Amino acid sequence: MTNQMSHSELAAQIVEGCIMMVTGDVKGSLPMEGIPLTELERADLGLRQGGRTAFYPLKESGVFLDLDRSTCSVFFADYDFDRALPAIEAALKRAYPQAKQIKDGPHPRMKDYQFRAYEIGLGGGKVALLELDVPGANASTRKFVARVDAQARKN
Repeated sequence: MTNQMSHSELAAQIVEGCIMMVTGDVKGSLPMEGIPLTELERADLGLRQGGRTAFYPLKESGVFLDLDRSTCSVFFADYDFDRALPAIEAALKRAYPQAKQIKDGPHPRMKDYQFRAYEIGLGGGKVALLELDVPGANASTRKFVARVDAQARKN
């Protein structure tokens, strides 16, 4: 079953789990175990020291989950990168209909990428900020990245 799952479908499940982690109420599990990466492997991916990264293998590649402080990053390159945005947005609307899109437009730092952001109020003063780096058809690299940042709302 898992080898039939697409990169975008797995990324959407991982992102949903990251949002649940902000509330402290994680339900269910992923269809496979992640393989922990070493600090050297993390450095090869351009990740800063101190976080934890897992690799979820699919076909010849897979999806990465990086946990660094209050931020979860989910990313993969190529494969069905063009289906990641609709897959994540469908999961988001289903699980968090109160999510509010706060940005949508050209990426401020990456040529031929789109940037979209959502604010997800989770109750109890907890907020998740979801940022999506979406490669366009003309992008020289095709790396899809979703970041979930845990925040607290102060009133």
